[in-house]
Amino acid sequence: MTLDNGKSELVYQGRKAQRADSRQRRKAILEATLRLIVKDGIRGIRHRAVAKEAAVPLAATTYYFKDLNDLISDAFTFFVEQNIDQTRGLQEESFAAARQLTPEQLASPEGRRQLIQQLTRFVLSHIRAQAASRDNRLLEMAFKNEALRNEQLTRAVRMANQSTESMIVEFFDLLQVADPAAAAQIVHGTILNLEFQVLCGAISIESPLLERTVTMMIRGLIPSRAGENTPEQMVNMQTT
Repeated sequence: MTLDNGKSELVYQGRKAQRADSRQRRKAILEATLRLIVKDGIRGIRHRAVAKEAAVPLAATTYYFKDLNDLISDAFTFFVEQNIDQTRGLQEESFAAARQLTPEQLASPEGRRQLIQQLTRFVLSHIRAQAASRDNRLLEMAFKNEALRNEQLTRAVRMANQSTESMIVEFFDLLQVADPAAAAQIVHGTILNLEFQVLCGAISIESPLLERTVTMMIRGLIPSRAGENTPEQMVNMQTT
């Protein structure tokens, strides 16, 4: 599986399946692994438990996955593969919003306000959709926590993160932001944090705070034009 930036590549580690029935059985094993992680966490993953959940012989799980690290790593790759479209959708909406404005319009206060409003709406919609998929967010957090202990999974999680951030960097390159890589870190980190805050009930999914936070983030990152304070000027005003 090659991710969208064309550089990072997530590769399945377990034994490949050639026949259609074998591919279906392998897929059933990976789907069962994800369901068990949601219920019991990664520490609950065992060949016997996965085989029972997938309704396949125990020998099938050990045939396709020689050890649990391969099974867990491939379950993560399968999970990313199934969910990449949501991130790609946000990327496509954001690029379309920026490209529909001419350079002259982007240079005007009205054009910038329009872009900020559209991007805020897209990001809020994305956060709400992500938070609504509670099981997927549990899986993300479980894989990331396990990656701190599992070097093989660490590489896979890092590649997936780099792919997502590369999409964001490309967008800020389009807008000629001075430091697209730093902007991507801010956006990615803020989105992940807000998703967590919504999931744990700290912020309501319809809270005005959610919209204010996203709006402030985007306003601070989109290049300012004449008559508007830059993020650096805003910080200086707050500290003087």
